[in-house]
Amino acid sequence: MTKNQEFFQKINEAFATGDVDFILEHTAEDVVWNHVGQAVFEGKAAFAAEMEKMRGYTPQNYVTKQIITHGNSAVIEGSMTIPDEEGINKTYAFCDIYKLNKFKDGKIKELTAYLIEVNA
Repeated sequence: MTKNQEFFQKINEAFATGDVDFILEHTAEDVVWNHVGQAVFEGKAAFAAEMEKMRGYTPQNYVTKQIITHGNSAVIEGSMTIPDEEGINKTYAFCDIYKLNKFKDGKIKELTAYLIEVNA
């Protein structure tokens, strides 16, 4: 496993376990998070405010299907099951596309996230 693959595996695990501090430590000040079809968060402060909602939150089922890296970019595909506002479990497929601000020891500069409800 390459250094970038290891890095993105750790980022993926941080999202899965609600480890907001780890994610923010590895996020650039000028980050842009495009949560496709929902909202765009620009800058680390806006990103951090949205991430705080996930602190300590763990999905009931989180599966990583694949992590593909190339240079300073990565794609992570998987699925997760989480309860909705009424406590009903919903399963979602996700695909996150990352771009770092530099190849070596980079921080997350762009994140495009696709989240689609699926029938489990």
